[in-house]
Amino acid sequence: MGGPRRKQPARLKKMSFGLNGAGSKFRLGNECETYGELKFGGEAFKAANGMTMRINTLVAFAVNQEHDWEDTKPAFREMNVVAENIGSGAFAKAKAWVGKRYYDRQDVHMSDYFFWANTGPGAGVENIDLGGAKLAYAILRTTAYDDNRRTGFAHDIRFSGIKTNPDGELTIGVQANQKRVGSNAKDFANGYLLNFMHTQGNLWGGFNKIDLAYGKGSGVGTGGINFDAGSDDSVWRIVEQIQVQPQGTSWSGMGTFVYEDKKSGGTHSKWTSVGVRPVYHFADNMSLAAELGYDTVKQDGKPSANLTKFTIAPQLSAGNSFWSRPVLRAYYTYAKWNDAARGADNKGIANGTFGSANNGSTVGVQVEAWW
Repeated sequence: MGGPRRKQPARLKKMSFGLNGAGSKFRLGNECETYGELKFGGEAFKAANGMTMRINTLVAFAVNQEHDWEDTKPAFREMNVVAENIGSGAFAKAKAWVGKRYYDRQDVHMSDYFFWANTGPGAGVENIDLGGAKLAYAILRTTAYDDNRRTGFAHDIRFSGIKTNPDGELTIGVQANQKRVGSNAKDFANGYLLNFMHTQGNLWGGFNKIDLAYGKGSGVGTGGINFDAGSDDSVWRIVEQIQVQPQGTSWSGMGTFVYEDKKSGGTHSKWTSVGVRPVYHFADNMSLAAELGYDTVKQDGKPSANLTKFTIAPQLSAGNSFWSRPVLRAYYTYAKWNDAARGADNKGIANGTFGSANNGSTVGVQVEAWW
C-alpha cells in the first residue's frame, strides 16, 4: 500500500524569499522546488493475542523544477518495523520499533518549521501507559557528515498525554546526547535538549500549540546532534501556533510566532518570526488565501536583518477546510528587505535574483497534495 504522503508545491527556481540565519521561511507562494514523499507499508503479521507487526518505508525526493528530465537521488527517510500491542497491563497498547523513522516530529505547517525533530536510525518503545501519562523511550544514532569516526547517540524520553484542562495536553521531552569518538577524530560536546509542549484542542474549530525548548552543547538544534557545537553553546526557543476554523463562518486560518536565542559556533544570534495566513472560503471548493510574514535576525556586532513577505492566492481545493488537499493555487508574492538582509554580495535574498534591490515580487502557480 502506498502513495504520496505529502507533496509540496512547484515554484520558480531560486525565487524564494528567505532570511539568512532564520530557521524557516513562510511557504505560501514561496517555495522553489518540487518535494514529494512516497510511503509504502502494511501489516505483516497479526497474532491471536492481538499483537501486530507493521512494515513502514518512506522515500523522499526533491527536484529544482527546471526542465523535463532532472536527475535526483531519492532518500530513504523511513524504513522500520513496528510491533504493536506488545504486552499486557501498561504495555497493552505499547509499541516497539527498530529501524529508521521520523520520530514524532512537530512542525508549524505554514512555515514548514520542524521545531522538534529527532529523526534517523534507532529503536524504541512508546505508548507505555503510566496512568496519567504515556511514556516513550528511543535511542537514535547520528554520524557526522565530514568524519565517520564521530558518532553520537540521542537518548529520547517523552511523557505525553498529560491532561492539563479539558482538551488540553502537555508533552515533556528530554533528549540526552552521548558522544562516541574514534581515535584521531575531532571531539565534540555532549549535550541535551528539553521540550515542554502544550496542545489545546477544540479551539474555535482548531487548536493552539506552544513549545518551550532549551538546549545545551550538541543539543542546540531542534533535535538530533550538532557536531559543531561547543560545550558552552546554548539555545532557548518559544514556538507558538494557532489554527482556527470557527463554525458557522466562512473563515479559517493559522498564525505563528517564533523567538530563538542561540549561541553556537562562536556566534550569538536572535531570530524572531511572526506570521498569519487567513483564508476566506466563498464556495465549497473555492477560497482566497493571504499570508503575511515577518522575520528578523540579529547577530552580535552586526545590524539587524529583516524581511517582510506578503502573498495572495486564489485556490481550488478538495473541500472547504483549511486542511483540504489537494489544492491548486495561483499566487502573487511581494517581499521587502533591508540592506543587512541583502548582504554585501547582494545574494542574501533569493540567491541574488534581485541584485541590489530591496524589494521584489513573483507570480506563479502551486499544487499541494496529500492523501
